[in-house]
Amino acid sequence: AVDTQFDLFNRAWCVGELAEAKRMGMQQSLQLRSGDELGAHEGKLRELKVEDMKASRPEDVEEILAKIPDKAVFNAALQALIFDDRIGLLAAWREKDTEAQMVSVGRIIRWQVVGGDAIWRNWASE
Repeated sequence: AVDTQFDLFNRAWCVGELAEAKRMGMQQSLQLRSGDELGAHEGKLRELKVEDMKASRPEDVEEILAKIPDKAVFNAALQALIFDDRIGLLAAWREKDTEAQMVSVGRIIRWQVVGGDAIWRNWASE
């Protein structure tokens, strides 16, 4: 699930884990609360650069950046990971019909009502 401000994509470790999961061939998709939120933040997502990512500890950012030999190539791959029409993270959301989108929204709301760590406890049962 993506937070309402899409800050997930500004966090160095989160983006690093998305990239690593992609490298390993893991299937990924996003759970959004609404298409309107996506529309409001799409411009920000299209301007993402790994060099601008944040972490709680500055040395974490340095460590992650040191592992990326070509930042421009990584940034292009990040854009493809998010926006590619066939395999990007947003592709599955955009292809869902309204009913499927509402099921996803209902799960997110249920998780928020139950509590933050409930997301991980309930993930396997979904």
